[in-house]
Amino acid sequence: MDFLDEIIDILERSIMDDSQNTITAWNIIKSWYDSEVDEYRAILQDWHIWLDEYAASLITETGITGLRIKYTKNLWYFIEFSKSQVSKITDSFIQKQSLLQAVRYTTPELSDYESRLFSASEKVSNKEYSVFLDIRNTISLHFDNLYILSRSIAHLDFYSNGAYISHAGRYNTPNIIKSWTTEMFWARHPVIEKNVWDFISNDLKFTQDTFIHLITWPNMWGKSTYLRQNALNIIISHIWYDIPIQKWNILITDKIFSRVWSGDNLYLWQSTFMVEMQEIAYILRNATNKSFIIIDEIWRGTSTYDGMSLAWSILQYIHNQLGSQTLFSTHYHEIIDETYKLKHVANYSVAVWENEENIVFLRKLIPWWIKKSYGIEVAKLAWIPDQVLRDAKETLIDLQKAHNSQLVMFQDSSVVEKFPSDYQHLQEENKQFKYIEQLLSHIDINQTTPLKALEYVSELKQLMKKTK
Repeated sequence: MDFLDEIIDILERSIMDDSQNTITAWNIIKSWYDSEVDEYRAILQDWHIWLDEYAASLITETGITGLRIKYTKNLWYFIEFSKSQVSKITDSFIQKQSLLQAVRYTTPELSDYESRLFSASEKVSNKEYSVFLDIRNTISLHFDNLYILSRSIAHLDFYSNGAYISHAGRYNTPNIIKSWTTEMFWARHPVIEKNVWDFISNDLKFTQDTFIHLITWPNMWGKSTYLRQNALNIIISHIWYDIPIQKWNILITDKIFSRVWSGDNLYLWQSTFMVEMQEIAYILRNATNKSFIIIDEIWRGTSTYDGMSLAWSILQYIHNQLGSQTLFSTHYHEIIDETYKLKHVANYSVAVWENEENIVFLRKLIPWWIKKSYGIEVAKLAWIPDQVLRDAKETLIDLQKAHNSQLVMFQDSSVVEKFPSDYQHLQEENKQFKYIEQLLSHIDINQTTPLKALEYVSELKQLMKKTK
């Protein structure tokens, strides 16, 4: 059975009532196509208008002002008026019933309309089905040509709409490559940018040397948008569709995995944390070195140290075992201090400008880490009471002091006990060297403007001041 036969079979089964083998469906034929169908539909839709107009004509003809057309299940439609008005009727009136104060009549015209009204439902359905069979037979005679035409129209619709969207949105055609490099410069989110007038574009660059980006980002300032826009653009590019980027090279990707949303499954007694772990397990068991992974802030359903331990171990597994191109977002800032152990991980964050009074999130990704989540600032935007915010700031200061007085997580305690100052100094040097290495590796000399070069020099100078 080909697809046309399947469509016909579905339509026939929707039209026929299997229990009575009678037609029950309406409106399968458009209005104006068949005059008889239109006539039956007019009867069914406008019957009350016809009855009102006919009653008005009888009143004009007989002068019986109290004349009304009514309906009962036994008599169907009839003309009713008081007995005192009987002398005014014409020969066309046929008596149906006599009451104490009133009489009920019909006329040949009313009986004819009544008959057409009650048969219209069945007749319109039968007529529609008959018209449908004619259309089906006509289509079957010209099926090959219609199939070719419909496919051509579908392709034309697809490509013309794609061309319009690409031109209106300033999209470009991606270059799908087999090498390990994935580059998307000035990339945007194809949906969100249409509703945000000041949408900020961002770059993504993966190489065989750096294929994992650890992203530390303030709350509520575009982190999830950045992760999802890259995954979405990769998906779109693999159907040979234009995407909102300026420059591009995209690795042929076999699978895309995402862990981006928190939710539980109460029916199966699964907590939010369990659902997250199941999704992570699926990613780790199925991803390859040609896959693209986005992980957006997980392990928040357990204790801090459990969460950090899992986050670090999973990051290592992706780095050492899978080799997948990965955007790994976290608020566990302690992990930043350990990334120097992983050769192919680069740290990124959003650019932030702040002074004692104001904070401005620039929504621009830069090759640097950030160790503040600005959660209290987000709570302020949500209209949390001022007293709660003041208490939270005081508590945060106390916790940070206590944390800074302890050893950094994952450090070798035996080494720290013997050489605490030297070891911590070495840690800082490693972090500074790691950043310089990342910064220089991402500089494309051929694409760097004089202004951008000065920005790089400024960053290096600031870094040297911190090192000293």
